[in-house]
Amino acid sequence: MEIRVDDFTQSGLYLFFPEGNRIVLTRDKIEAFAHVFESNLDRLPVEIRGAVGFQACPVCPEKDRAKFCHALPATLAFFEELKGLKSFENVGAVYKGRGQSLILVPKTTVQEALQFVVIFSLMYYCEVGKQYWKYFLGIHPLMSPEEMVTRIHLNVYWDCGGDKQKVDKVLRAFGNEITCTCRCQVERLGFICKNDGLMNAFVNTQAQIEWLAMTKDALLEESFEEFQKNG
Repeated sequence: MEIRVDDFTQSGLYLFFPEGNRIVLTRDKIEAFAHVFESNLDRLPVEIRGAVGFQACPVCPEKDRAKFCHALPATLAFFEELKGLKSFENVGAVYKGRGQSLILVPKTTVQEALQFVVIFSLMYYCEVGKQYWKYFLGIHPLMSPEEMVTRIHLNVYWDCGGDKQKVDKVLRAFGNEITCTCRCQVERLGFICKNDGLMNAFVNTQAQIEWLAMTKDALLEESFEEFQKNG
C-alpha cells in the first residue's frame, strides 16, 4: 500500500483493505459519538437498556450511579463501518499517536488491529480502566501480545518501585478487574451487534492480561535481559 504522511492528520488507526477500501478510526470520532450516545439513551430499545449486560460491570466504581457502561460508546462508535468484517480478514494498518510519528504494519488481521478500540475504551472511558491508565503508557494497538504484556509489566514494576509484593498485588487486581470488564463488554456487544472482529479484539486483550498474570516473573526477567543486551 502507498503511504503518504500528509494522509494521516488525525490521531487514530487507519485500516487499508486489499480491494482499496479504507476505514479511519479516530479519537475525535469516538468522543463525538460518546457525546451523542449519552444524549440519546432513550433511542435504544428498552430490552437493551434494561439488560444486565448493558449496565456497569460488577467491579466498576460507578456501578451504583452509572446509567450504562461508560466504555460502551467507544466500542460502538465504528459499528456501522465494521459491520460484516471478519476477524481474520487481512488489512494493512497505520497508527498515528498524539505526536507526528506513524507506526505501520503492512499486514495484520482485523481482530488484531481493533485492539485500538479496546485499548482506547479501557484507558479513557472504562471507569475501571481509567484507574490503571498509567500502566497502558507506551502501548499502541499494533503491538504484538508479547510486547504489550511486557510493557504493562514494566510500567507496573517502575510504578511500584521494584517491590515484588506490590507488583504482585497490583497485577493481581489489574488482571482480575480488566478481564472482568472485557468479558462484560463482549456480553454487551452480543446484545447490540454480531461483529466477531470487535468481540475477538476484546477476547484477545482479556487473554493477554491473563497471560501477564501467569507469566509475570519470567516476562520481567526477559525484559531486563533484553534491555541489558541492547544497552
